Amino acid sequence: MFDKTENVVISVQGMHCNHCKAKVENALKALKGVKKFAVSLEEANASVDYVAKKTTPQEIAAAITAAGFNATL
Repeated sequence: MFDKTENVVISVQGMHCNHCKAKVENALKALKGVKKFAVSLEEANASVDYVAKKTTPQEIAAAITAAGFNATL
């Protein structure tokens, strides 16, 4: 049976360049349960598809915050 994938869009403040975007992407890559994501400098957010049994939106936001950015749900 397949685990259900959900989506969350997280506001990310403090990204100013591609290096910042890469830091957010690396934080998301390191999380178990994250299937795919799209980080947008222009929209200042991250759209994340994740497996609900393996991670939560709060954990995703915490990982982005730990990377040095203000992440809010």
